Amino acid sequence: MGRSAGTLVVVFVAIALLVPTATGVGFGSLGQQSVDADVVVMTADVDPDGTADWTVAYRIRLDDDNATQAFEDLQADIQTNPAAYTDRFENRMQDTAGAAENTTGREMAIENVTVSAREETFGQTYGVITYRFQWTNFAGVSGDRIEIGDALSGLFLDSETSLTVRWPADYQADSVAPQADERENASVTWRGQQTFGENEPRVVVSPGDAADGEDESNGLLVGGLLALVGIAAAAYALRRYGVLGGGKPAEPPASMVDSDESEAEPAAVTDADAGAPPAELLSNEEQVLQLLESNGGRLKQQQVAGELDWTDAKTSQVIGGLRDEDKVETFRIGRENVVTLPDTDVTGGEGDGSDGADSGGETQ
Repeated sequence: MGRSAGTLVVVFVAIALLVPTATGVGFGSLGQQSVDADVVVMTADVDPDGTADWTVAYRIRLDDDNATQAFEDLQADIQTNPAAYTDRFENRMQDTAGAAENTTGREMAIENVTVSAREETFGQTYGVITYRFQWTNFAGVSGDRIEIGDALSGLFLDSETSLTVRWPADYQADSVAPQADERENASVTWRGQQTFGENEPRVVVSPGDAADGEDESNGLLVGGLLALVGIAAAAYALRRYGVLGGGKPAEPPASMVDSDESEAEPAAVTDADAGAPPAELLSNEEQVLQLLESNGGRLKQQQVAGELDWTDAKTSQVIGGLRDEDKVETFRIGRENVVTLPDTDVTGGEGDGSDGADSGGETQ
């Protein structure tokens, strides 16, 4: 069913006022309120000092022309007068942080609140309203351990809401409670509907044991080199003396004549490949940029998700962050999102399999 422009604006103002509210020491129930967001995605990126960079994204399905027009009107209003939205949201979040401060004993603050609106594709087109803010002392710090979650105790997630907690890449999770619906090397995600217990959610992380990892890597390297030396010696003996080691030496096959020349080119390729860091050492953002660079600076967002084996939500979030930092640009071709590096020629259709004549889509 379509939504009129006035209805969507009123509904979204209600969303901005309701999310997230304080009950006791954490967020209140999103699902207990009559909100018209189809999906709510909350993400906290926690720094070693306990401060968290928060993103709260509200996705509104644009399933017909009326809904699309209504969102475009709302988008224009947010761009014209963002303070009308951020002021109310910040006041509500200050109340939430105040309740958490009283319970945890840590002094907290909500800072740098921003709001943006754009259309994005997650299998279908959504209007996405995104709030970003910084929550100081969100997590507790004990020595080199980060203890995350006491500011959210008792949080309720309705069936349309998810919560993702991320921590520094050089830290490892010591404990996670309750069990997460999705877990990666440096993040966990819980999806509603669920109510966390009195001491949940909880994530405790600490620096990874780099020394052990280095020793293990060195041991593997030494073992690998010894194995290669043994293989090389055996190969030389077979070529020099024949398989049985006696009699007439075996003649080298014709394909091995002038092998120095034939091996030169693969060696060059190997040297070139060695200059690129392994994908597992790159951040999410670096992986996207590297993928774009290797594909002429331009790809469809769905291709990025497929190449990196990411979910649509993760792909959109990473690309959204890069776009906010002006490291990539996006535009629409039909119902497809296309991602490009800045200053990339978008008229040639290279890298995404699209006809360049269709590249006049709106830039998001």
